[in-house]
Amino acid sequence: MHIIHPINDFLFELFPKAKEAGNNIDVLREEIEKFYTVGPFKPGITIIHGIVDINIEGELIEQHNSRYRKVLDLCDDRRFDEAKKQISQLIKEAPQISEYHRVLGQIHSEEGEQDDAINSLIDALRWDPKNEWALIMTGNILARYQHDIDAAMNYYACAVQHKPDNYVTLTLVAINLIQNGKPEVARQYLDRAFEINPAYPNMYYAYAKLAEAEHNDKEAFQLAVVALFKNPRKDLLYQQSLQTATKAANEIIDVEVGGDIVNAFAARLEEECGKKIVIEGDTTLKTAAKIEFAETHNRSYHLVKYNPEYPAVHHLIMHELTHLFLAAQARQAGKNKLFVSYDENKQKFLLALDKDAKKMSKKGYDDEVIREYYTKLFVGLNNQIFNTPIDLFIEDYLFQNHPDLMPYQFVSLLGLIQEGIHATTDENILTIAPPGILSKSKTFNLVNALQFMKRYGVNLIDEHNPTKTEKEQAEKFYHEYEECRTMHTPGDEYKLLQSFAKQLYLQNYFSLVEESGFRQHRDLIERLCADAKVDLSGSDAEHPAEILADKKMQVFTEAHEGKDINMAVTRFMVEALHYFEKLSGSEINAIAMQIGLLCGDGISPDAEGYTVPLIAGKSFTGYQVLAYYYVSWAKAFPEYLEQLQLPFDKEYEFALEMVGMGGGAS
Repeated sequence: MHIIHPINDFLFELFPKAKEAGNNIDVLREEIEKFYTVGPFKPGITIIHGIVDINIEGELIEQHNSRYRKVLDLCDDRRFDEAKKQISQLIKEAPQISEYHRVLGQIHSEEGEQDDAINSLIDALRWDPKNEWALIMTGNILARYQHDIDAAMNYYACAVQHKPDNYVTLTLVAINLIQNGKPEVARQYLDRAFEINPAYPNMYYAYAKLAEAEHNDKEAFQLAVVALFKNPRKDLLYQQSLQTATKAANEIIDVEVGGDIVNAFAARLEEECGKKIVIEGDTTLKTAAKIEFAETHNRSYHLVKYNPEYPAVHHLIMHELTHLFLAAQARQAGKNKLFVSYDENKQKFLLALDKDAKKMSKKGYDDEVIREYYTKLFVGLNNQIFNTPIDLFIEDYLFQNHPDLMPYQFVSLLGLIQEGIHATTDENILTIAPPGILSKSKTFNLVNALQFMKRYGVNLIDEHNPTKTEKEQAEKFYHEYEECRTMHTPGDEYKLLQSFAKQLYLQNYFSLVEESGFRQHRDLIERLCADAKVDLSGSDAEHPAEILADKKMQVFTEAHEGKDINMAVTRFMVEALHYFEKLSGSEINAIAMQIGLLCGDGISPDAEGYTVPLIAGKSFTGYQVLAYYYVSWAKAFPEYLEQLQLPFDKEYEFALEMVGMGGGAS
């Protein structure tokens, strides 16, 4: 098929780039060729006597195009043997198509046959000396495999000469020059490409490799991260950018520099909190790191423990110190809370998973093994409930306020997220883990992965194999966090914690208690124990305050304030009054303190199975133990009774009347 155009003003209107170049005939030829090219099939163009004759091989295009596309698909699938056969047949039928020879050359190169590749690429250039991909590939082979950089430069120069404004070509040439030890020359090509299109993602990867070649690891890390953001598709460029960023970050990480960052922050916190901070490594630690608050562990110092076997441990330490920083801010605002969880919470967790436990039992697992495994799941899930929302604020704080820590944060979080992926996708885990718990755990992990992606451009979402629901829930959580972050005040992180837990129906597995009231109560009990020289170390009521949402006592109190007499409580108080009649003052004091430890941590009025070790052989309901609590303190420590904030004054007065009238326990 022939298309005839007279060379006139109208033709230049059709091809405006040629008009902009001053009605340039060479530019006109290039624009016409570009427009009428179909895949590898370029038109024949003849310009003579003021006429442009365009020859398009319509039949050839129709016969070959689908076959050519199939060859490309075979190459994408790395089925090179079949691709080679088919492209060779196309070359026999139409040897004048330069791209056929170029594709054959690429196949030879992929198979390691570099000499054959060069021969095919030379054939491609004989038919079309401006075939830029053939020029670049020839240069690549000469530089990488034959180590002839001078010859390679000749081909690169030709590619750039034919298309001086092609930023893709310029960037490819630069990358190959970097890989072959020519960073100075590479920078010239990159700078030209940047002027043409500063948004091209490959360019930032090339600049990162250039910085790496010049031993500028900080710049290499930063530019590789930019390349990750500029290229959301998880293709080869993405993988190369991630590899470059990780390598550069690891090169930056330095024990002394990291130590200086940690020491400066720790010194600041020591001054603000008024307590010493001790930091120590512990290879037996089952988690990456943890902080033990001085107030919780009755120490004069805060203790940060970290597992030195984890990468970039300085980030782990800074993370735990930021836990302290946020808690100190919330404490100063009177909003700090403690996350607590007790046997009652664990029993609810185990009851909810009873069907899953029975399935494990049918598979042959011992009951004790099942209980131990589910207990670990309970602790692990509670750790996620507590840490996930607060960690979002911590990592954002570190990112915004400690830029020198970024490489440490990058490497550390990358490892932790990959660890989380394994924990929810490993086949061995999937065979025994309860699906519901695994799904909630994965949702929490996805929230962390979302923040990492938004900070460093690394997308690890799909690696979690999430369901649509899990992914949507994680995105909802992260959006909720972002809204909270914009107007964050100290202690708001606990509101986010409660919100996440309720949406996943996990609120029954922990309690958040007001730190001030909790510590005042504990301090009072400990002081009374010391004064009375009573040792309650064996009491089951002593729980750590680190595994940990609503203070149930407080909820109970608020629910009953201003109401009529609770006859159930009155009846239990009568029972308690009769019981205490038989005991000495010191025995009542000891029981009062022991119940105080139990009740101060939180009691659910409707629950059962509470025990008080000094009242042997008896199991209490929630209301019952609260009644004994009130009565024992009314007898042992009446001056502190008001501090208990139990709304049972009327019940106690009525109980005393009943006992006075001879009423007994029923």
